[in-house]
Amino acid sequence: MIGRRTGITALVVVLMALAAYGLQSTATPRDAGVVGSAEAFVCALPQDVGGFLTPPSPFSSPGRVRPPPGTVPDTFTPVMAVVCDIDLGNHVAADGTATYVERHYTGDFDSAIEALNAPSARRSMFCGTYGVAAPVDMWLVDADGRAMEPSYPLSDCGIDNTLGLYEIVKLDETAAVEHSVRIDAAGISRFFDCSPVSRALTPGPESLTDFPWLPSGFCRFDTSDAVPLFLGADRYDVDSGPDAFDVLGDLAPAAPCAQRATSLATFSLSPSPVSNTGEPLEVHVELDGCRRILADGYQSLSAPTEFVDALALAAG
Repeated sequence: MIGRRTGITALVVVLMALAAYGLQSTATPRDAGVVGSAEAFVCALPQDVGGFLTPPSPFSSPGRVRPPPGTVPDTFTPVMAVVCDIDLGNHVAADGTATYVERHYTGDFDSAIEALNAPSARRSMFCGTYGVAAPVDMWLVDADGRAMEPSYPLSDCGIDNTLGLYEIVKLDETAAVEHSVRIDAAGISRFFDCSPVSRALTPGPESLTDFPWLPSGFCRFDTSDAVPLFLGADRYDVDSGPDAFDVLGDLAPAAPCAQRATSLATFSLSPSPVSNTGEPLEVHVELDGCRRILADGYQSLSAPTEFVDALALAAG
């Protein structure tokens, strides 16, 4: 009898726990989004850019309050969706001007609305720790110039289910509006992996070929005068550029040369693979003249023609 009572008690405890979990994990219904004027909507800055702006901020004008997001109301019929890029473009000008794009999509929004208005999933008891992608700023616009920001249903682990966004970007992209923003020197270093200030380097005995490297971005300079002139920065096109292991892993030492370079590309390896301080290693590539690869404390290397051409192509 005691064993039977113990078993019944355990079963009751389990059932009570499951019932409590069912109550706590039931998805909370979402409120409908508030519809307002489309003039209240403007693309958010790309991720992490806000800390690197050069004053004045492009969004300093008062009175621009976006209505609260939510499900798409039955009375709202979108004719266009606006989706904002989460990254800066591939180029920054000499004055720090970079761009990002808002993209307009049109078509049949039925599948997107169905996904956006779907109920959230019941919360799972077995969720780990997940990395979450940067949120994409998006809103819908109707034929009367009104707009609303849809919210997303949540997955069983509490993460936004962005199937509705996926359905939207499958539609026809009918327009792209470019926005400009000015970032400071720290922002250029952060987003393009190079410094807009070039410094003189002193060669040394270390070997750059001891570790694999490939720039994700680079700064360009006119070095025809005594002080290098910053011309802008670009992202390196990995698809069209040479393979790092085929070209950059087996470089020949540079031959003696005294010809002055008038065009220079620089990038940073951060942190330096051989530095104990965590400081980035600045690398220079001469685009003309001796066409060498230089780094402070490292042997000068001969820059492969295909690498120099790829840098020139990325710079446009």
